[in-house]
Amino acid sequence: MKTLAGLTASPGIVAGRACVFRLPDLSCDPALFKPPAEEKNRLDKAFSSSKAELEKIKNTSSASLGEEYGHIFRAQMTILEDDDFRAEMYDRIDQGSCRAETAVDAVYKTYEGLFSGMDEDSYNAQRLADLSDVCKRVQRNLLGIEEHSLSSLPPESIVAAVELFPSDTVLMDKKNIRGFVTEKGGLTSHVAILAKSLSLPAAVGTAGIMNQVEENDDVVLDLRDFEKALVYVNPAGEKKAELEKAADQYRRRQEELFRMKDLECVTVDGKKIVVSANIGSIGDLVNAVEFGAKSVGLFRTEFLFLGGNLPDEEEQYRVYAEAAKKLNGGMLIIRTLDIGGDKEVKALALQKEKNPFLGLRGIRLCLKYEDLFLTQLRALLRAAVHGDIRIMFPMISSLTEFRRAKELAAKAAAELAGRAVPYRPDPPLGVMIETPAAVLLADELSGEAAFVSMGTNDLTQYMLCVDRDNGEVSSYYQTLSPALLRAVGMTGAAAEKNGIWAGVCGELAGNPLALPVLVGLGVEELSVAPQLIPQTVARIRSLSRAACRETAKKAASLSTEDEVKAYLASVQ
Repeated sequence: MKTLAGLTASPGIVAGRACVFRLPDLSCDPALFKPPAEEKNRLDKAFSSSKAELEKIKNTSSASLGEEYGHIFRAQMTILEDDDFRAEMYDRIDQGSCRAETAVDAVYKTYEGLFSGMDEDSYNAQRLADLSDVCKRVQRNLLGIEEHSLSSLPPESIVAAVELFPSDTVLMDKKNIRGFVTEKGGLTSHVAILAKSLSLPAAVGTAGIMNQVEENDDVVLDLRDFEKALVYVNPAGEKKAELEKAADQYRRRQEELFRMKDLECVTVDGKKIVVSANIGSIGDLVNAVEFGAKSVGLFRTEFLFLGGNLPDEEEQYRVYAEAAKKLNGGMLIIRTLDIGGDKEVKALALQKEKNPFLGLRGIRLCLKYEDLFLTQLRALLRAAVHGDIRIMFPMISSLTEFRRAKELAAKAAAELAGRAVPYRPDPPLGVMIETPAAVLLADELSGEAAFVSMGTNDLTQYMLCVDRDNGEVSSYYQTLSPALLRAVGMTGAAAEKNGIWAGVCGELAGNPLALPVLVGLGVEELSVAPQLIPQTVARIRSLSRAACRETAKKAASLSTEDEVKAYLASVQ
């Protein structure tokens, strides 16, 4: 038996047979080049074929997962539509009298060198993964090799690969695949996001898996731990029996939890806690409703802006309105555009920043590009007539920013007043608490906001001064740091004092260990990944809010995260 460790991209525990997925050999004889004009013509045809393939995959993903997932492939198509990108390859062909395949490889390696050393979960690393996917597709079409697809798999397959691209995941045989494990990839990669949307157990960053597994080996993915993934190859004897028992227990428990998804989420002493879903697409929302979601605590809108063109008011309105209708009157909190220097929005031509997480992002970008912001606000106000839409502004660090955002919402309403379209002029406006300044101003912000919701991913980053995309300092990113718990407590107390509710929409909300603390610190709404809704509801129904307050008080008084984890584990 061999045991490997990786990262849990999508939880579960499953056993199956290894299906080793290797990319086709794209090597060629560099000496067999044709005149430059012919090589450029070959390249043009390969670009055209690649774009047609991506168009088909985009349509497939839009139909099966929701229109928003098609934007992943639309973003790849924009790479093929970039004349400057193709011109770089033309230059290589002219300068080196080389084959088009060689030119594609040389251009890709130039970009790979520019972005070398990036953390697997950084945005630019994901863009490089998209570029790699596109370049391999072009090279394959140049060589006339058919696409090697995972659309047909043997029963009970666990796919093992160096890495998978979004197109591989979308086209997977959903009937026969049980999970997948890759050597590369990060927790925020497109593939990880797709795996969660498909509720498909997945481990990424599992070094050495391709050297340790062979076709049809017995493989068990033990992904019950939210942080560490364990991959067993050919387990035997007592270990195999232990894992089979654990998998059976996990499956039964998930079925039991799924049956509880529609129960009222209330503590044993009568405190109602709202459990909502974090989503990034209509496809996610459909999945969330299946898992029992009655509300959405965070609808990310960035996917609409990451293609080649900025979405207009009508396009945004249709997406927001569709989401509201699917919730049948349930609360839908939509976060306004939260992009910045760390994310490439081609249509905005944002400047590269040395420290993008402290730069032009979130509400700062929206206040700078008012026309962009007003377009989104008008779409939101129009969609709000179809359901309980609430608007949340990200990365607020001052009362001045929040007041200006509210002024622009009022301006958007005034602009709609003269048009023959229905709209809601006064939806609830909330603040995303994710900066230390917002925590210290929580009392003032709660006095003017309809609600506050803590984005604990960024709040942890800013509270502890840790770049969450930098693997060198990952051990300093402590989601149960006493400092963070005290910040949550301050925010919860401020919200209660001002008569509004406080929520958590970061990853901490889905951590079972943290739930008693969050409830005890005054959090009244928890927004989690769709598949975590049933277990979160079940856990809260077992808690006493009074006991949670004592647990939270003790946890926040401790000095280190290790002490907090040990204490919380002892009182589960």
